[in-house]
Amino acid sequence: MPKTPLMKQKFFWILLPAALWIVLFCLRPVVFHPWCAVQPSPCVVGAVNAFDRIVFHFHSRFADFMSNLVQNTAGVILFLLPILILKNWKRIADLEMILVMGTFWDGAMIELTRAIAQRPRPLVMNNPMGDGANINQYTSFYSGHTSFVAFAGISTYLWMRLHYGKDDRRVQIAALLTVAIVTLTAVLRVMGGRHFPTDTMAGAIAGGMVALVVWTRATRTYSLESI
Repeated sequence: MPKTPLMKQKFFWILLPAALWIVLFCLRPVVFHPWCAVQPSPCVVGAVNAFDRIVFHFHSRFADFMSNLVQNTAGVILFLLPILILKNWKRIADLEMILVMGTFWDGAMIELTRAIAQRPRPLVMNNPMGDGANINQYTSFYSGHTSFVAFAGISTYLWMRLHYGKDDRRVQIAALLTVAIVTLTAVLRVMGGRHFPTDTMAGAIAGGMVALVVWTRATRTYSLESI
């Protein structure tokens, strides 16, 4: 079966995750429950596994700020790099659609998983009756920052590998940078007191899986030889 140009496809695979993401976010007041805000509260530091307790040693505002900066920078690079490298606007549009599709799927999977897990953030353990009463504090699992950075980094690497070839030095550098920024983001989210280590580990895996699935489908379905 011949592959078809991406721009001739319907927007179903973009609109579906976008709609799912928006709907799940809007349903937070209905779906999420402040289950920590009871007496006696089950959400105490002692209830957290030993590995995740390391987060309670940190609460750096600077780390929190830097994690936002790294995430936003990764997003800018993800969408700006094709414009700087490719010269054909149709090729750019094709590639950008894949990246938008993946971004929406990443966001939808984050929101869906959070709705199912409803894991409280670390700060809730220190103030279950205060912070624990806020439903937006039940979004610890998994780390959205780490997931998006993993998606952005791996997507950039996969596209550059397709464009330049796997043995190109630029592709190898992209692989190393991806590992570095994902690790950095995960560490910063823990140091900022926003997530448990297992949240960031799960986020890195989830974001990477979204990138792999989206790119596998794209290369099998669309005409990407020119990208």
